[in-house]
Amino acid sequence: STVTPPRHARAREPVAESHGPGATGGGHHVDGWMATHDRSVPPFDPNLPPDPHRLPPPTEWFSPHAERHLLDRPKFCPMCGSSLDGGLTSEWWVAEERVFLTWCASCRWTGNVVLFDRAIIEEPEH
Repeated sequence: STVTPPRHARAREPVAESHGPGATGGGHHVDGWMATHDRSVPPFDPNLPPDPHRLPPPTEWFSPHAERHLLDRPKFCPMCGSSLDGGLTSEWWVAEERVFLTWCASCRWTGNVVLFDRAIIEEPEH
């Protein structure tokens, strides 16, 4: 009998980047997984203070994202104000929007915290 390996066991295709005069896509071309998940993030900053969390090496592609996650994630529960150190914070992206799924161990609140640069709030007339 033939055993088929699970889908996640397949090796990921390498990210191909093309630079120079013969390159397609305006001098930068990305294939595979990164074609739909490329995010512009600030470059790795070696001047940041030491962090007690283990970060990936600065040369890894996810290093700037891990830094930003640790710096930008919610630190306190929006419901009760307790520290989220004992809770859970998971980040994902919706287009350019960063969303943090957050669970508080103190009050058991679960919800999304969304970072934004600008908000437009309309107040109805009284």
